[in-house]
Amino acid sequence: MSLKSAGRFLLIIAVTYTCVAAGFTAIELSKIEREAQFTRETQIPLILSQTRNAVKTERLASLIRALYLARDRRLERQVQLQIQALAQGFPFEAGANLVSGSKRVAVLAKEIAAARQQARDATKANVALFTYEERATTAYGEAIKIIDEMAKELSSDAALVADNITEEIQARAARIRYTLLLTVLVPGAFCVILLLLARRHLAKPIMDAIANLERINGSGNTLPAGSKPVITEIALIGDAVHAYGVTASELRRKNAVLQALAEEDPLTGLANRRTFETFLKSSLLDDSKPGGTALLLIDLDHFKSINDRHGHQVGDLCLQSLALMLTSLEHLSNPLAARYGGEEFVVVYDADSEEQALLDAEFLCRRIAALRVPIADGHFLTLTASIGVAFTMSSKDCQLSEAISRADKALYLAKSSGRNRAVCDKAIARGEIAGEKTTD
Repeated sequence: MSLKSAGRFLLIIAVTYTCVAAGFTAIELSKIEREAQFTRETQIPLILSQTRNAVKTERLASLIRALYLARDRRLERQVQLQIQALAQGFPFEAGANLVSGSKRVAVLAKEIAAARQQARDATKANVALFTYEERATTAYGEAIKIIDEMAKELSSDAALVADNITEEIQARAARIRYTLLLTVLVPGAFCVILLLLARRHLAKPIMDAIANLERINGSGNTLPAGSKPVITEIALIGDAVHAYGVTASELRRKNAVLQALAEEDPLTGLANRRTFETFLKSSLLDDSKPGGTALLLIDLDHFKSINDRHGHQVGDLCLQSLALMLTSLEHLSNPLAARYGGEEFVVVYDADSEEQALLDAEFLCRRIAALRVPIADGHFLTLTASIGVAFTMSSKDCQLSEAISRADKALYLAKSSGRNRAVCDKAIARGEIAGEKTTD
């Protein structure tokens, strides 16, 4: 999958989710709007009607109580008329039970009024009043009972309507809550999944490519990707970095070979003449060291006769043995051993004085004389060497070519003085030969 395809896919998902969420939200809002309209047009008017009926019922109870307690005919008549008017108002906004109850209360009010009137008439005629009072009390009790039943019915109806409204509000709140949760959680989950996918298929391959680039700068060995990235462009980048790393490693290897060929002698593994001259020049220019620079020019004695008598392979073995010995000069300070050409070798190092350099050269003569080079039939060949020593304190006292020339003159003097010895160039100026001849 390419980045372009992935982008299109994500865009389609985002647009689809937006449309679905918008449609779902619109549907839920429409439901809530319809339910709110139903509550406003039906349930709230019903509650208001129940409230008015409750007020009427309470008023009816007060009037019945006033009628029962009244002792004046005119007042009884007024209260009775109010009860009849109030009872006639129920049919417009009450249920069947309320209508029949209010009518029954109106009838009982008439009975109470009639019983009271009969009691008054009986009083005038000196007739017993107990029967009439009992009728009035019975009618009053029945009326109060009916009114209580009406009040209970109104109360239960109001509670039922309130419960319905509460349930509807709770249902709306639940739908809104779930809608919000879905609206928030789905994008959140999508973002988490997207981040995980981006980390696995985008960030990790990029980090692997960066790590391979760092390896190229270091060891040069890149690691192939464990699994091919899903995104095509990222996979191409990883493959390109890996291919670049392989190419860089090959170039580094070839450069190392070329550098070795440019700086080392292929036969002995020592530094070649070019490297030696660069090192000597740098050493002569270094004024920070406390002493000076010693140059030992070494030439194997009678090397041509060794080649002629034992062959070039033995001659090469002699050169390699001397080179191996020259690589172990730990007692010298900052040494460099190099093959100068043919059977000639050089050693450059930091020395404190000319006398110390001469002593080092004489010690080197003895070490060379102690070498044993194996030849055919278990025999060994011994070597000797002549060494020319040149010592200088700084580049102001001696240049590169001059130092080599001085060491070469000292080497010539060592050979002409009998070989197997070390001679310092300054012995030429003093007319002396430095060093003693060692035993062959």
